[in-house]
Parts: sequence; C-alpha cells; structure tokens
Amino acid sequence: MEDNTTLSRDRGDDGTSMSSAEDGSTDNDDQSRGDAVEGEDGDIRQAEAIEGDIEWSDEQASASIEEELSRLDDIMEEQAAAHDEYEEMMERAAVEHEEMLEQEAEMMERAAVEQEEMLGQEAEMLERAAVEQEEMLERVVAEQEEIFEREAEMADRAAEAHQERMASAEVAQQLDHVDYDIAIPSHHSYLDMTLTRVEGYNYWLEGQHVNLYMIPLDVIVIPGQTFPLRIRENTIQFTMVRALLDNRHKTFGAVYLPAEREQVLLGRSWSQCGVTVQIVEVSDDNSREIVLKCKGRQRFKTISTQRRSVLTLHAKVQILADHIPPRLYDSMGRLRDPFKFGSHPSWLYKHHDVYAIMKSIKVEITKYSPLVKVDVAPTQPDMFSYWLISAMPFKFNQRVKMLRENSLVVRLKSQLDHIKELNKFDYCCQLCGTDIVNSSRLVSMSADGPFFVNPAGIAFELITAYSVQHTLARGDPQTKDSWFPGYAWSYLSCLRCDSFLGWKFTAVVEDTQPRLFYGIQRKAVKVLRQSETDAEESSDIEPISVQSRLFYL
Repeated sequence: MEDNTTLSRDRGDDGTSMSSAEDGSTDNDDQSRGDAVEGEDGDIRQAEAIEGDIEWSDEQASASIEEELSRLDDIMEEQAAAHDEYEEMMERAAVEHEEMLEQEAEMMERAAVEQEEMLGQEAEMLERAAVEQEEMLERVVAEQEEIFEREAEMADRAAEAHQERMASAEVAQQLDHVDYDIAIPSHHSYLDMTLTRVEGYNYWLEGQHVNLYMIPLDVIVIPGQTFPLRIRENTIQFTMVRALLDNRHKTFGAVYLPAEREQVLLGRSWSQCGVTVQIVEVSDDNSREIVLKCKGRQRFKTISTQRRSVLTLHAKVQILADHIPPRLYDSMGRLRDPFKFGSHPSWLYKHHDVYAIMKSIKVEITKYSPLVKVDVAPTQPDMFSYWLISAMPFKFNQRVKMLRENSLVVRLKSQLDHIKELNKFDYCCQLCGTDIVNSSRLVSMSADGPFFVNPAGIAFELITAYSVQHTLARGDPQTKDSWFPGYAWSYLSCLRCDSFLGWKFTAVVEDTQPRLFYGIQRKAVKVLRQSETDAEESSDIEPISVQSRLFYL
C-alpha cells in the first residue's frame, strides 16, 4: 500500500507539471489543436505509468513475499533443527536419567552389600571380643591360681628354710670339732680318671725373665694351692695345653680373667700379677678333654704379651719372690742377737717379726672361727700368707692386693688387720644383698683351699661354713661327683631372690663331723659390714614377690 501511495504521489506531481504546461499552451492559440492530442497521449502515458507502477508493485510484493517465505522457511528450518536438537537432548536426558537410575540402583545394591559385610564384620568382632574376653578371664584366673600356687610355694619354702635354719643352728650347737680328714678333697678323686704323674719342676730365680704360655682363669690361683682343670675341646686353652704338654717345662702362667671377658685375651684385660702353675698330673685318655691337676708355684708380673699363633698366647714375665726375714726371737721369746739388732724396745722387734705376726694371726683366727684349722697351715711365713689368701674370707680386691704385695711383713700385717675385722662382716647375696653367712661360721673342709671343677669344666672357689641363713636347699642329696667324699650334695639357693649360691653337703657316713656344711661360691656373695647389710637380722624374712624377683634378675 505504501508503494501505491508513493506512485500516486509521484504521478500527482507529474500531472501538476503537465497542467501548468497546458495552461501555458491555452494562451497560445497556435497550439490548441495539439492540446487534445496531447491530452489523449497523456492519459495513455498516465495509464501506462499506472500500469507500470502496478507491475513494479507486484514485482516488489512478489519479491517481498518470496523473501518473507524464504525467511519463514529459514525459521521453520531453525525450528525444525531446534526441535530435532530438543528431541536429541530429551533422548540424551532420558538415557542419562536411565543410566543414573541404574547407577543409583547399583549404588543401593553395593551399599546393601557393604552394610551386610559391615554387619558381618561387627558380628565377627563382637564374637572375637567375646572370645578374647573369655580368654582374658581364663588367663586372669590362671594367673591368680599361679600366684596362689607361688605364694603357697614361697610359704613352703619359707617353712623349709626355717627348718633348714633350725637344723643348721642345732648342728652349730652340737659341733665342737671337725674329724673329717680335710686332706681328702685335695686329692680330687671325683675326677674319676687315671691321672699320670708328670715329673719335673721348674724353679726360676727372683727377677728372672721367662716366656710362658698364658692361660686366663676365672679364679685367683695362689702359690702352693693344688687345683684341677678340666679343659674341653674347641677352646683356646685346649690348644695351648696341647702345645704345653709337648714342651719340656710343663709350666704355664695363670692370670685372673673374669668369664665375661674370656674372649678378649689381651694383656691389659687381665690382672698384671699372676702365678706360675706346674702340671702335676694329667689324663689325656679322652681326645675331647684334658684333665689336669696343677699346683701354683711362683708369683710373677706381666711385662709384655705376644701371639705366636692364632690359638696360643705367650707372655714375657718377671719372677717375683718373697724375702723371709730372719727369726728375731728364739723359742723362749728372747731376742736372738741383741748386739746385732741394737737396743730398741722389744715391741718394735715383735711388730716386724714375721713369726710373731703369724702367731698373732692364728690367735685371731681361733677367736672368731674356732673351726678353721690353723694347724694344717704351712709353717713357712710366705706360704702361710698365701694360705691365708685362699682360706680366709677376704674381699676380692684385698686378695689381689695381697698377692701383688712384695713385702712379706706388709702382707702379713695387712692380713692380721683384716682378720681382726672379720667378725664385723657378713657374706651377702651378690644379687639382692640378703645376708647369708657370718664370717664366724666358717669351717675348714679342704687343706689346699676349696677349689674344684665340675664335669662341665667350670671352676668354682668355695667358702665352707657350718651354718647359713636365708637359704633353701633343693633336690635330693646325691653322692655322684661329690667334691667331698663321704658327703652328698644338693643345690642351695637364696630364699629371697632364688639365685644359685652353692651347695649343701650332708654326711652319709655315721659319726662324721660336721654332719652337714655348706659350700658357697665366692662369686655368688659379697662381703659387707654388718651395719651395711640390706636384709634384716630377723629370722622371719619373707621371699620377695615374682615381680620383684624379675627386677633382681
């Protein structure tokens, strides 16, 4: 419509122009006839113009319609594509929804399975907890029963220890002498082997340097002491003794070395002072074991050590000797040569006279322990001092110091001072400190000192006493391998901590005195003053509990 109006407006403008021209021609008479012709032509042209305008309008309308239709087609195509995309999206959403439903169903199924497994585990845990609780209750009941049994056992042990103490006290009251031949243990007949006598004896001068095979021992060897050795195969000592038996000297050096350091075997690890040892008898019937009977001879100090092979150890030593001063007094107690010794007071001479000191020592020993036989002691002052080191209950460091002392007078005076103090000391358990025996209860049961070896080759140094306390004997008495022929042995332990102390020896021959005595390991006890002992003197001492015993062990 707008196009037709525009065309009409355009035609109107043209018509106005034409009317103005006609008005100009009316005034001109010469053109009157041409006006009609021109009017007809104008109508024709007008009609043609209108017709052209109509055609143009139709074309424009057709073009517009076609454009609109095309646009509508595009819209329809877009809508169709959008519809297809929507349908595709709906299908995809349906598929995703279906997958999600499947996943939810799978998750629900898995959750149900997990819950079922969890319930099963909880049930199993509850069942296991019930079983564990039942087992724990059973253990508690068993532990309580064990504690009751242990308490009953400890009560029985305390009663047995009391009976043992009463029997020991009764023996102590009745014992006024010892008729047992204390020379018998020195034969070491329990070795149960035929020993071959080894002839020859090597004696070296004071200050002489000698090269010796060295055998470390877990006991202190004393000059004049006879002791056995049982040496097993596959040991360093076995190899050295084999080599020693092929040597013409048959003498080796013995030094103290604790068992826990036996594998060190270095000169600085053992005592620098030792004793030459002579092999007196030997039995080599068994290729897996060598049995020796040895005797301590001379003191020495180690100068240097060396290895000549992997399994043999040698040392260069210097021989030490004791100078025995001359006797200052005769049998009547008179000074032998007053002009030679001057006019000093007599007490000063007696203070340095070794024989006077020996006499004083014997008196003191008889005071504090009458059953220690001093009549079997050597009469030579130097050997007497060595016998004291072996027989008297000196502390370990005191014994080592005495053995190192070169002055005989100083050694004897030191021994006299220690013996005067012995009645103030007790032997106590090395582990828990319970007092075991007083020094006044000692008794001599071996002439050479109680040094023995068991079938396993372990050496023991004993303290023999006729009365002990706070101990418990275990096992049936047996005479096999007894170190004291005529006596049966049984094990002896501490009543408080149950540690092994030694042995109880009971006479199996009638009219043998003492009827019983005790052999205590030196290593199992320590020497303390009576005021320092940890255990009380009361006779009703109780055994310690199992937990406390673990602390001691």
